[in-house]
Amino acid sequence: MAEPSNAPAAPGGFRSGFVAIIGRPNVGKSTLLNRILGSKVAIVSPHPQTTRTHLSGIAHLAPGPDSPGGQIVFVDTPGVHAGRGLLSRELLRHVRAGLEGRDLALLVADVSRGFGREDQMALDLLRPSGPEPVPPAFLALNKIDLLPDKRRLLELIEAWRQRFEFDEIFPLSARRGEGVAALVQALLARLPPGPEYFPAGQLTDQSRRFLASEIIREAALRRVRAEVPHALAVQVEEFEAQPRLFRVAAVIFCERESQRPILLGRHGEGIRAIGVEARRELETLLGRKVFLGLHVLVREAWREDRRFLAELDWRREGGPGGG
Repeated sequence: MAEPSNAPAAPGGFRSGFVAIIGRPNVGKSTLLNRILGSKVAIVSPHPQTTRTHLSGIAHLAPGPDSPGGQIVFVDTPGVHAGRGLLSRELLRHVRAGLEGRDLALLVADVSRGFGREDQMALDLLRPSGPEPVPPAFLALNKIDLLPDKRRLLELIEAWRQRFEFDEIFPLSARRGEGVAALVQALLARLPPGPEYFPAGQLTDQSRRFLASEIIREAALRRVRAEVPHALAVQVEEFEAQPRLFRVAAVIFCERESQRPILLGRHGEGIRAIGVEARRELETLLGRKVFLGLHVLVREAWREDRRFLAELDWRREGGPGGG
């Protein structure tokens, strides 16, 4: 992600910088980002590979008795996944790119699940492997609300300390908000004095067109099962503001003909339900009534199609000037 230009000078004591969020799939990275921002910029689902880009969220922190205020630009990366295909390799490349040049890294782990191979892969990304320096790392032990015995936290913290030298460790619940404020203040305290990179009120660097595609994909993910989530992609083909409404047309791609009826549902009930859920969120995003047209197409083995992955371009879905 390119840093914004012409950032205004920082007021006295103002701190700012970039924090990359990494971790295995489904540890709550996007939930944590949305909680910090107080608004939804990253889609959430129980399926791996939900986040497919290093999407940025911008936290504006007001001055207080113990803080001069500042701005934290969070870079939410895809889940570190042990898959073998081209898409999995592309997502891992996005994770590495999300770490490059950042001031801090925040590794998120799920305390309700045991330490696994993908946790180790995420840790390895925080270790120097070439000429590029790696940022200092914090650890967020998420989902403490799911621990039946909170006394286990001390054991878990010590186990993670043995694996990696984190600057700080924070137990928290992104879903409930417990411990999140302390984490944010600690991150801000470790950032350098710097400018206000983004204007007040801006919560993400992504276009509304990209966010629309993500909202549609999230609604589709909620309705599918088994192997279908990994095979879903969304491309927005029309994104046009009109006097009384916003017109959005999108294609939901799947990989096999057998997956298409799962998305469509009996008598089209599935695709209608996806449309109803997506339209509701789109109207919140766009601030007006939305006419939403959805189609389902089969594109065989799109996850292994380098040209198609380039056409989708996760970071700016829909092409330049997407709004």
